[in-house]
Order: sequence, then C-alpha cells, then structure tokens
Amino acid sequence: MLFMVTHKHSAEMCPGGSVKPDKQFMTKLQEGIEKNKVKLIAGYHHAPSHEFWFIIDAEDVESLNNAVWQLALVGEVRTVPVLNFAESVGWTKQIGIQQ
Repeated sequence: MLFMVTHKHSAEMCPGGSVKPDKQFMTKLQEGIEKNKVKLIAGYHHAPSHEFWFIIDAEDVESLNNAVWQLALVGEVRTVPVLNFAESVGWTKQIGIQQ
C-alpha cells in the first residue's frame, strides 16, 4: 500500500541546526527506511522550510511507523494512504464518477 508521509519540524528542533544538532539524523532515517521492510518510492526535502515528503510502499502501518520514527522525534509526521494517479483514474472510472 502506498503512503504519502509528510514531516515538518521547527528551526529549533532541526537536526541540522545549532540548537539540537544530530549529525547522524539523515543516516538514521535512511537506515530506518531500509531495515523496516518498506520501499521508498520517492523522497523530497526542502531545507529552508524544514519539510520532508516521502512516497513509501509499506505492507503494514507498523513497518511504516518504524521506518519514519526518526521524523517523529523532531516534529510532526502525517501519513496518508494514497493511490498513484493511474490507479486513481481507473478507480474513478470503475465506480462511475468519471468516464
């Protein structure tokens, strides 16, 4: 199942900042994703706004939560199940709300 994971933290909680630095943060995040049986489809980061966006394929929510736990330690994490666009087009046609 695909999930959109969004994360935002404050400048004060930023692992790349000077208040609470964590020079291993990105490594720990990457390791968490790799070891928890999830597949990173795409990931994006915008440093000035302290935001991350990931598309993750996970078999279950427990694996997903474990994979992104590092994000929860510094800020807000939101996970939403999503369909890719091609699946969404097919689904809307199947249920009759699109032609």
